[in-house]
Amino acid sequence: MFKMFAVLCVLVWPDDVMTSKQQCTTWYEQDGRTFATRQSCEEAAEKKLSVTLEEFAEMKIDFQSILTGCEPT
Repeated sequence: MFKMFAVLCVLVWPDDVMTSKQQCTTWYEQDGRTFATRQSCEEAAEKKLSVTLEEFAEMKIDFQSILTGCEPT
């Protein structure tokens, strides 16, 4: 079994400095969905990335990078 993940990196500006730094967070599906094969998981992760990028563009959300993938459960 495999589960999908996404690593989202954004720039943050800490209060104590004048420069930004990159902060990355790993996210998992809220419903805990799993997949029987890595291939089916990776196909779903690719679709999820496409939808997420469209939503970010619509909402004008700024990000540095997004990485999606699958890992064994």
